[in-house]
Order: sequence, then C-alpha cells, then structure tokens
Amino acid sequence: MKYVFLSVLIIGLATLSALSFEAEDLNFFLNDNLWVMEGLYYFANYDTTAVSQLIYFPVLCDSVCSPAILEKIEIHEGTNCQITMLQQMDNGFSYLLFLPAKALCTVQIIYSQHLKGNYVKYILTTANKWGRPLPYAKYTLVKGKEVQITSLPFPVQEQEADKYVWEFYDFTPKKDWEVYFVPHREKSEE
Repeated sequence: MKYVFLSVLIIGLATLSALSFEAEDLNFFLNDNLWVMEGLYYFANYDTTAVSQLIYFPVLCDSVCSPAILEKIEIHEGTNCQITMLQQMDNGFSYLLFLPAKALCTVQIIYSQHLKGNYVKYILTTANKWGRPLPYAKYTLVKGKEVQITSLPFPVQEQEADKYVWEFYDFTPKKDWEVYFVPHREKSEE
C-alpha cells in the first residue's frame, strides 16, 4: 500500500497543486448491533505554500443507524500537520486540516454506530467532490460470526473466512458503500 501510494504521490507532485485527497484505506467491522469504521485518509499539499482546508465528513444517521460516536481523529503520519476538530453533528463532523508546503499527511478517523436494523452505509460518493478520481482506495469488511451478509456493495475481490477486501485505482464511486445483513437478533427471534 505505501509503495503504491508513494508512486502516486511522486507522479502527482509534478502535476498538481494545493490540497489533494490521494487515498483511503478503510476497515469496517460489522457485528450484530455495532458498526465500527477505522480509516486512514491520505492527503498531500503539492503547493509551495501551506494550506488549511475545512473538511466535512458525512455519516449516515437514520432510523436504523444511530449518530456516530467519534472515537479518534488525529494525524497518523505527517510532519508539522495539524488537525482541529470543529463540530460533530448527528449526520457527520467537520474538521480543519493544515498541511505545510510540499507535505504529505495521513489522518486517522475511528467511529462507531449502534445499529437497529439490517444495513450499514458509508458515504463514498463525497470523494467525487475532490474533482478527480481517487488514485487508490482499499476497503476491508470484517463481519462478526453471528452476522449473515445478504448484499455487498461490490463484487467480492478477495475473501478469507469473515473478511472481504476490495481495492480500486482511479476510483470514482458511483454509489455509496452499503451492506445488508441478517443480524443474529433476528435469527434468534424466529
């Protein structure tokens, strides 16, 4: 992953300017009534001056998904990069990201949601607002043993027991990431 990311960045340094969203590596954990998202988001500032940008991170909140509980938002890698949490709402949160000139930065975000239904959704399509395909995206779903998957967002690329993996290059999401499942609580009620 790092070598792919670095190759994309080297090519990008020569052609882009200002803040750029370069990649995401997301791990989803789905249990009977809990959904956890652990993500790494890769940003770059290709400009010769520092940049600050307000970023809104949407999270689905409806009758079957409770508001997200933000467990962590921090700089995972990046020298002199800064992140400032601004606001958390039921349907997402916003933060200010600062990157010095010619800098790379990885932001780590972890949140969880309690589930009352049979689906989970992660909003992928906002990646299209960056004005170009996302150079690299990796999504991993690990399901609990008690969960029976009925629908996945994409055809399975790799599966090992209860772990599903998808990788995309030059990714322009056409739809959001949705998983439908039969929770253990429904099976035990039958």
